[in-house]
Amino acid sequence: MKRSFLFLQGPHGPFFRQLGGLLAQEGHDVCRINFHGGDVCDWLGREALDFRAPPAEWPEFCGELLRQRGISDLVLFGDCRPQHREAIAWARLADIRVHVFEEGYLRPDWITLEQNGVNGYSPLPKNADFYLEAAAALSEPHFETVGPAMRWQVGYCIRHYAHKIRLRQRFHHYLRHRPLHPLHETRLWLKRMACYPVRKRRTLRLSQELPSSGQPYYLACLQLDSDAQISRHSPFTSVAEFLSRVLRSFAAHAPDDTLLVFKNHPLDNGAVNYANLLAVEAHALGIGPRVRFLHYGNLPQLLRNAQGVVLANSTVGTSALFHGRPVITLGRAVYDFAPLTFQGELDGFWTQARPPDRRVFEAFRLYLLNRVLLNGSFYSPWGRHLALAAVMDRSHKRVFATAPVVSAPPCPNLSDPIFPPI
Repeated sequence: MKRSFLFLQGPHGPFFRQLGGLLAQEGHDVCRINFHGGDVCDWLGREALDFRAPPAEWPEFCGELLRQRGISDLVLFGDCRPQHREAIAWARLADIRVHVFEEGYLRPDWITLEQNGVNGYSPLPKNADFYLEAAAALSEPHFETVGPAMRWQVGYCIRHYAHKIRLRQRFHHYLRHRPLHPLHETRLWLKRMACYPVRKRRTLRLSQELPSSGQPYYLACLQLDSDAQISRHSPFTSVAEFLSRVLRSFAAHAPDDTLLVFKNHPLDNGAVNYANLLAVEAHALGIGPRVRFLHYGNLPQLLRNAQGVVLANSTVGTSALFHGRPVITLGRAVYDFAPLTFQGELDGFWTQARPPDRRVFEAFRLYLLNRVLLNGSFYSPWGRHLALAAVMDRSHKRVFATAPVVSAPPCPNLSDPIFPPI
C-alpha cells in the first residue's frame, strides 16, 4: 500500500535523507519541511518545502499541508520542539501515524523509535508486571557494535550550523529552540576545548581518588539546559536549579560520612560555570569538603562504586540500573517506576534507597531491545547502515508496519566525506 511520508526536523547529518530515499525507492511519496539552512543541507537533493513564514502561521500551514498531500505518516526527531508539538497535535486529529526518533534509551549501539512520543511523552507503560509477562516471549536480540561516532556527529553539527547561518536571511522568521546563538555556542566550545587538557587531568586524579579513599559517595549527573528533558519533563527551569535542590537535600539529610559527586554532561558548552556555582553553594551550606565536581569521567566506573544515583531524568538512569545502583529521578523518565527506582522523596533517598529489582530490570531491558530500540547510530556511516536496515527490516513489525518490506541498504563507503558540497 502506497503511503505519504512527511519528514520534519531530524538528527544532524544525512540519516533522514537516506531514510526518505529508501521509502521513495519503494514507491512512497516523501517530502520534507525545511525550517532553516541546516535542514536544507541535511536533506539536499530530495523534495522539500521551505517554511519561511512567522511561527504563528505554522499550525495553519501544517494542518493544510497534511490534508492537501494526504499525509499518512509523520517522521521527526524529538517531540518537544514547538513545530513538532503542533504537527503531532494535527496528526492525532487526522489519525496520521507519528514516528518519533530519539537517541537510544540504552547506549551505546542503539537508537530509539517510538510511535506518538518519546521520553516523557512515551506510551511505554510503567508497570513491572507488564514487562515480566512480555519478556517471557522475548529473546536477546543479535546486535552489532556501532563503534565511535563522535567525530561524525561533531562534523555534521558544524556543517548544519554553518548552513543555518549562511541561509539565515532566507529563513529570517525562524526561532531557535536552543537558547544561544550558534556563533556564541561556537565560542564557548572553543574555550571548552582549550581547557580540556587541564580539566581532563584533574578529573582523572579525582576519579582515581574516589574509590581508593573508601569513602561512600552519591553520584548526581547533570543534563543540558537546552534539553527538553529539563524544560518539559522535569520540575526545574534550569540545570542550576536541579543542582541546588540536590545540594540542599544532601546537606540536610545524607549521612555525614558520605560525599556527593556531580558529573557534568559531556556536551555541555560551558555557558554556565557549574563548578563555581557548586563551590559557592556547598560552602554556604557547610558541606564544601564533601562535594566534588567532575567535568569528565569514566561513567561505568563511577556508577559501579556509587551508593546511589540522583538524576532529573537522564538516560544515565538505565546504565545505573544495569549496574544495580539505587536511582531516583526528579522528573519524568521511561524507567521511573517501582521496583526499579526509588519512589519516595529525595530527602529520604539518602538513607532509604534500595537497589533495583534485577529480574524486572532485565525484563524491561529485553522489552526495549525488542520493541523500542534499533541497533545503529544516526551519525557514523556504519551506524547509519545498521539503523536504516533495522528501520526497514520486516522483523520490526512496529516500524512503518504497513509499508512494504524494503531490503537493507547497501553498506556505505566508509570514506564518504563529512562535508559534501552544497
